[in-house]
Order: sequence, then C-alpha cells, then structure tokens
Amino acid sequence: MAKRNKEVEAEILTWIFACIGEPVPKGEFEDILRDGVVLCNLMNKLSPGSVKKIQSKGTNFQLMENIQRFQAAAKKYGLPENFQLMENIQRFQAAAKKYGLPEEEIFQTADLFERRNIAQVAISLYSLGRITQKHPEWNGPQLGPKMADKNERTFSEDQLRSSEGLLNLQMGYNKGASQSGHGGFAHYVTTCQIKKPDFVNCSTNAVQKLFDEIPSGIPEIGLDPLDPLKVPIIKILQGAGPVNVNASLTDVTVLGFGNTHIRLNNVDSKTYDFYTELSLPRLRIDGNYKLLGRILVIPLKGAGTCWFDAKNLDITVRNIVNLEEHDGFHFFRIVGIKVNFSIGGLSLYMSNLFDGIKALEESTNRYLNENWQVLADSLNPILSKTIESIMFDILRKVFDNIPADFFISDLV
Repeated sequence: MAKRNKEVEAEILTWIFACIGEPVPKGEFEDILRDGVVLCNLMNKLSPGSVKKIQSKGTNFQLMENIQRFQAAAKKYGLPENFQLMENIQRFQAAAKKYGLPEEEIFQTADLFERRNIAQVAISLYSLGRITQKHPEWNGPQLGPKMADKNERTFSEDQLRSSEGLLNLQMGYNKGASQSGHGGFAHYVTTCQIKKPDFVNCSTNAVQKLFDEIPSGIPEIGLDPLDPLKVPIIKILQGAGPVNVNASLTDVTVLGFGNTHIRLNNVDSKTYDFYTELSLPRLRIDGNYKLLGRILVIPLKGAGTCWFDAKNLDITVRNIVNLEEHDGFHFFRIVGIKVNFSIGGLSLYMSNLFDGIKALEESTNRYLNENWQVLADSLNPILSKTIESIMFDILRKVFDNIPADFFISDLV
C-alpha cells in the first residue's frame, strides 16, 4: 500500500477549505472527509451545481452516497473514475492531448469510507487540485506546483560526470554519499528531451538501462540490492471475497526484479507524472508467515516458512510526482504510485498449516495450487499494494539523489 504523507494531506486540506471558504477543522484527514459532505461542497465550488444533493445526516449507507456523488461530479469535471491508460501509444497521446494528463484516478468509495486506502484518497485529491490549473474558469486557490513553460537545456556526458561531485556537496539529504561523487551514476543515466518525437523510445530505453544497472544496489544513495530484494515485513489484511485473512510475512526475500523488461515509459509534459509498462518472467517470494483466516472457503491457521512463485507478470505503474528545485537542480518527488498487474501462473507452498498435520497441509497446498487463478485474482489488491510499496521505496531513493535534469534536459 502506498505510504501516507501527512504533509501532503495537510496541504490538501488547506487547499480544500480555502476553496470552500471555511477554516480547516481539527481532526484526522480521513475523519474530516469520510462522510463526503466536504468533498461535495468542494465540487460545487469548482464546478457550481455539479452535486445536486448533499446528504448531511443519515445512515452509513446514505453517507456513502455523498462520496459517490463527488466521484460522479469529479469525473464530469475531468477526473476519470478508473486508473487506466490507453493500451497503445497513439491512443495514449490522443487522450493526453485532449485532457492534458495521461491518466487520472479517483479513489474507490471504500478507500475513504472504510479507511482502506487513505493514501489513495490523498493522491486522487491532489490530482484533482492540479487539474484546476487546466480550467480557465477557476480562479480560486491552486494545489501543487504551477505548470511552467519549457526552457530547453542540453547536458553533455562530460557535464553529467563533472556535476556529480558538486551535487554531493549541495544535496544534504544524499545518504551515505561522499564528496568524491555519486558513485559514477552518469554511466547508467541516459538524458532524453521530452519535446523530441523519439522521447518515448528514449525514455523507455533509459529506464531499462537504469533497471539493468542497479540490481546489485547503489549504497551511495541508500538503495539496497534489487535482486534479491530484502523486505523486513509484509502485512496482509483482507476482509472480503474468497480471501479473508489477517497475515504477515517476515524476513522476506524477493527474487526476479533483476530481469525487469521495460516495454514502455512515458512522462506527461506538464505534470511530469510517469506511466510505465513492464514485464517480469518470474517473481519469487520466500519468507516466514503467520496466517489466520479463510482462503477459497478453507479456514486456515498456521505459522512457518512459505514461498510464492509467480510467472509472466505484466505490470503497469503510474507515478504521481512533483517537480522541486534544490540548489539549481530539479528533482522528482514521488507523491503517489499506483500499480496494476496480471500474472500467467502462480504456485505456492506454506509449511506447518493446521499445527503441522501433514495430510491436511499437503492437501490444502495442492488445492490452492490447482485453483491458482482464482487465488491470484483474489490476492491482486494485496499484491498490487505490496509492489507499490516496493516500487515507491526504490524510485524515491533514485529520484531523491539523481537530479531530474539528468533524465530529461528540457523539463522547464
């Protein structure tokens, strides 16, 4: 699950209530927004009359209607309900030209009302705030960085290398870096120009080059080895559908990211949001598990070792970013991340199920493997959030330490 950012949440609340013309009330981000009244009032400020009815009191079911009305109005205002891009680059470019963004998202009702994914709520609202900059009829408060005109700059390979030592001295948050430079990252950073017609191809190759070079990790920027990747803990909590579990994985080892194939990478020329399509031939997870719940109608309880082996993964990643400037260099700051994926096969094994009763353990594992497709579909939301968390940490460390100007020379 994407990590919450309290500073961003506070910024969103400040913007919302500035639009509404009311002081920001005390309370938690999700509690202030949960009944949907504030969100409906916001939409009526941005687009007068877009929400015809606001339910101020009632049952939980009635209050959920406020969020649904907000979603309908937000979609009409320019924020689509789903989180999908066009499948090919031509359709993607057409949509980006028409709407200004490659893709928007809107949170699910349960994300806010049931507090399932408050980080996603913040991401959606932040995106909505930035969309107002594309509506000339809106002259109220703005959220996020102002969209800028282009000022093209070109960096030679010598300039990239000569800047490394300077950057180390300037960027105080560069963990573990020395004054001797960034560990020579220039040799695996390719600079592209977003205004050139071959940008998508250049950007795709640049991201592939980066993933090819960093599987062993970059200690200078605090990036641990990518393959194998060590994860201290993964928590799994799901309370609906065929999978109803409370579980955790500890001492996790993830194998497979080193074979990442980047099929496409594009960057929106105004918001700088990234959209990436990638594939993995195999992703294996080993660790220690604790589990209590039900999977595919089977009640399960156990603690032991486990492994999951997924094959032929197709993954799409969208990163919502801000562009920030520090000491003359621009940096991408990851605000949110959204992952969708599909897999072509899944096998697994959990030891010590049913307190070590071997016959039950073997038959249960066999049943789960025979029904892997249903299991994979049910676990998709959980696994998506897990991949989001891993990707967020990787990209944050890369972008916090390597200037955006080195990736795209004509940013602003």
